[in-house]
Amino acid sequence: MSMREFEQYLKASDFFHDAMNTHRTATAEVIASFALLLKQDGKVTDAQLDRLLRRLADATGRPSVDGSRRILAARIEDTVKGRA
Repeated sequence: MSMREFEQYLKASDFFHDAMNTHRTATAEVIASFALLLKQDGKVTDAQLDRLLRRLADATGRPSVDGSRRILAARIEDTVKGRA
């Protein structure tokens, strides 16, 4: 199997997608927990968190990184706002 074939196989793999989504969800929960702790202690405001999450959703010119950042930012926002 060539590297290109392997990459195509991996991109189509349900297991790979599930593993990535599990990792992203866990990462977002940890980050959101810290954000909520900082918010609870008065170290950060809702407005500051909103600005940060919007910045994380901005494109950087690295499509793979940008996609992961947008997904994580959305999951963090959902957790912080109690929608998770």
